[in-house]
Amino acid sequence: MMDVYALTLFFHLLFLLAAVAAASLSTFAALRLRAAGDVEEVRRWHALIQKIVPAFPVASLGLFATGAYMTERLRDWSMPWIWASLAGLAAIALLGSGVEARRGRALMRSIERSGMSAETRRLLSDPVAWSAKLMTLTLALAVMFIMTAKPPAADAAAALVIAGALGLLGAVPIWRPRRAIQN
Repeated sequence: MMDVYALTLFFHLLFLLAAVAAASLSTFAALRLRAAGDVEEVRRWHALIQKIVPAFPVASLGLFATGAYMTERLRDWSMPWIWASLAGLAAIALLGSGVEARRGRALMRSIERSGMSAETRRLLSDPVAWSAKLMTLTLALAVMFIMTAKPPAADAAAALVIAGALGLLGAVPIWRPRRAIQN
């Protein structure tokens, strides 16, 4: 008979893999969206992102549920690395479903209102949206580090802060709008 804990760990890793794959695809699509030269290309890449987005809450809930089961079974909830991992997961969810989603809707409203206008080009390189996107990626790495290394509270908190700062710094080169393509 299969061990329930081992099966739960497998599903935990499967949800993590789904989250990483979705994040990779959505980041690629966002970079292509930023490089889009016309409205149709923006719509195409935005549509791909919209198809990927539903994977995130499924993966997040799956990670939380399987992680909660394993925590309940083998550890107690007072471990600081568990709370740091949950805080990182919550920050990722807020940045993705809050900041990135809101900025994506603003971009599509701009496209519908004025096509590839200066405002649309500015939104394609929106510093807030790109900072949120890269911070979600670096925070995900920090959460994986925390869950693997199980550091003390101060080190776990430092990992999250450093990851957030690295994501923000990594986004800086993307903040500058691309120049309009001259035909």
